[in-house]
Amino acid sequence: MERITTTVDRLQSRFETMTPAPRISNSLKSLVSEGNINPDEIIALIRLEPLLATRILREANQLADAKSGGYTSIEQAATAVGFERMYDLLGIYAYQYCDEALESASYSVDAWKRAITCAVCMESLAARHRLDPLEAYSIGLLHSLASAISEAHDEELEHHFTDPFGRLNERLKSFGSSGLSYTLLRLWGFPDTFTDPVRFQFSPLDCTTTGKMACLLNLSKWITGVIREINQLPDQNQGPDLLVLNLLGEGEQTLWNLVTDVSDCLQRADATLQGDYNLV
Repeated sequence: MERITTTVDRLQSRFETMTPAPRISNSLKSLVSEGNINPDEIIALIRLEPLLATRILREANQLADAKSGGYTSIEQAATAVGFERMYDLLGIYAYQYCDEALESASYSVDAWKRAITCAVCMESLAARHRLDPLEAYSIGLLHSLASAISEAHDEELEHHFTDPFGRLNERLKSFGSSGLSYTLLRLWGFPDTFTDPVRFQFSPLDCTTTGKMACLLNLSKWITGVIREINQLPDQNQGPDLLVLNLLGEGEQTLWNLVTDVSDCLQRADATLQGDYNLV
């Protein structure tokens, strides 16, 4: 079996050469070419770009004078690195690989849509449960980073459909990717309050540190699966985890209601990509 360190090293190398999903990439380039320096509009766009959000959070948490407990939201991290550095990262990232297309891979459009959907779900649920919605959004956005990196470079994604052990392999891949995402984020200095929900996204009741946030992530993944019509959990078709629902004091109907709310939020995200920040 391949050593975990080798796998993580490879994921890091791939991450550094990845480019945004085409639609968000065009929005980033437009913002830079227009010379837009409105911090609110820049943050609104960064919230829709998992790769750039990761870079800003990574840089903030690796600062020599990073605050105790680290930075767990895009907004906190952007403040920590400063506007000038944030804008520099935006410009570099928007155009860095224009002449190196053969060396890079784009963030999958489907993976990008799932990340945004899960982030919006997390933000909505966190507000209901008195947790930091900005932190929850950021966790939802980046929780499947390792899987997205692999997906961008994997040319055999459909192999499991002809594999008699495909379902088992998919379950193992899901659990493995959560561990790899956790390892990557820990390696980059992300605090435990951010990484533990990622680590326990498939088994939130095992999380003894930030269990409530892990439970919200688990439910958000189920809602994302419903909206995007894809299995986000190994037992997606069996409905949300009843133990998690009971622990949070939620009913399944609440989650179905959230499907509508999240769809409205996704329309506002779409408006941001069109350059209309008034709906954000």
